[in-house]
Amino acid sequence: MEYSTKFIEFVNKGVTNHFFIGTGNPNSRILFIGKESAISSDDIQGQLWYSSNANEWKNHIIEGNCEVLEYEVGINHPLRKGWGKNTWSKYQILSDIIWNKHTKRFYVNFLKTTFTTEINDAPNKNTVSADKRGLNERKTLFKQSTFIQSFPVVVLACSNYIKNNNEIREIDEIFDVTYDGDEKGKYWYNKSNWFFTHHNEDKTKLVIHTRQLSADVKNEMLECMGNIIREHLIKIKVIECTKR
Repeated sequence: MEYSTKFIEFVNKGVTNHFFIGTGNPNSRILFIGKESAISSDDIQGQLWYSSNANEWKNHIIEGNCEVLEYEVGINHPLRKGWGKNTWSKYQILSDIIWNKHTKRFYVNFLKTTFTTEINDAPNKNTVSADKRGLNERKTLFKQSTFIQSFPVVVLACSNYIKNNNEIREIDEIFDVTYDGDEKGKYWYNKSNWFFTHHNEDKTKLVIHTRQLSADVKNEMLECMGNIIREHLIKIKVIECTKR
């Protein structure tokens, strides 16, 4: 695999400053940003994977290879028990909608067409107890990163970890976009299922703000969100226009 200069710079900075890069295909056109990696403090293997992420990417760049981007979620796989409720399974559903395909149950392949990272660089199994002191630093990193800014589709699946309200316009400022307004950009199903759309000035970038995609996320909402992303990718000629 060949890597862009933007990604190489991001990885090198991650190695130097010891921050998490992410996982998936860095040459893809879609970026999913979650809250924080759901890794408990006593999960030694998980913590090791997380802390070595930047160095692993540096090795992939040097060797010209990549992470494993598709795999079976076997009976003993840590994702198996919560499949259908955990974030990875929701990402898979959303990806299938975007790319108009059907993936068999207990299988991950959305990483082939998506890159994922976290807005909070402090892994924790529970959001409530997660260390959030580094959020502002991470947001500044995203704003200044040409790699992060290069994605034409960004899904901010991190709820109130990032804000756009009457006083604070973090999404607008970080991603150089504007909220589409309640008439076009507000999709409200209930207090637990919602998303808002934002575009840059020339409509080449779509940023969606939503809740963490796990647990009781409605498939109806994922269907709508996926169709909006698909239509945007068709418009900017990433996907050919075909009937669904």
